[in-house]
Amino acid sequence: MSYQTMTSVADCISALPNPYPLVSLTKHYKGTTLNQQGRIVDINPVSATIQATQRLTFHILLGMIHLRSRAFPGAIFATIHPVDYTHGTFHLSDLSYGDWRDRKAERVQPKCPTYINMYFHRKTYRAFLEDISNEGMGILVNKTFDPDGKLRPGVKLLLEFQLAPKHLFFNLKGTIVYRKNVGQQLIKYGLHLLPKTDQKTLLQAYITQRYDEILNELEQDYIRMREPCCVQNQYF
Repeated sequence: MSYQTMTSVADCISALPNPYPLVSLTKHYKGTTLNQQGRIVDINPVSATIQATQRLTFHILLGMIHLRSRAFPGAIFATIHPVDYTHGTFHLSDLSYGDWRDRKAERVQPKCPTYINMYFHRKTYRAFLEDISNEGMGILVNKTFDPDGKLRPGVKLLLEFQLAPKHLFFNLKGTIVYRKNVGQQLIKYGLHLLPKTDQKTLLQAYITQRYDEILNELEQDYIRMREPCCVQNQYF
């Protein structure tokens, strides 16, 4: 973290009113966006202690999160560490400001690994579907995927994929919006989708269904986490 960033965060924190304002914690999980309200227990330029106002999603808020409040001039990036599951308390480290953009549409990650076929100039390209919304999708490919560099922003494609038994898509139009490297071996493409009316209805139905499934998975995980350990799992 640079000294300039440290000073910026420090200035913001020193200007916070007391009692501290509520903050919003945002985490991307299985493609979708989770938001959770929290109360600042303690904060300094490099770390903070937060108590969640909801317990449902607390246990999966691990790794990088975004901390937002009207009292902050921008989103604060931080790494989250659980402290007390019972009281919903956790510790944030590595505070720094970062760019933040609200998503235009809700995304979801398919339940099962899903591959798509992309057709361009009589050639078929196969890619892994990372997440999808009713307006776009993110796909991952190997760096050897497009050796000629034909697939670049602005290129229009026809897409074919199946999200579930009743959610099959043919000739769905898409346009490449961006291309960026992910690690040493992968490339991520962002596609803007242009579905027909019936395709859009089918796509929205799947996204709503999958979003509800993800929330249900979280609820079941939370219930299991709260169950007392079985005697056979205890060590003496």
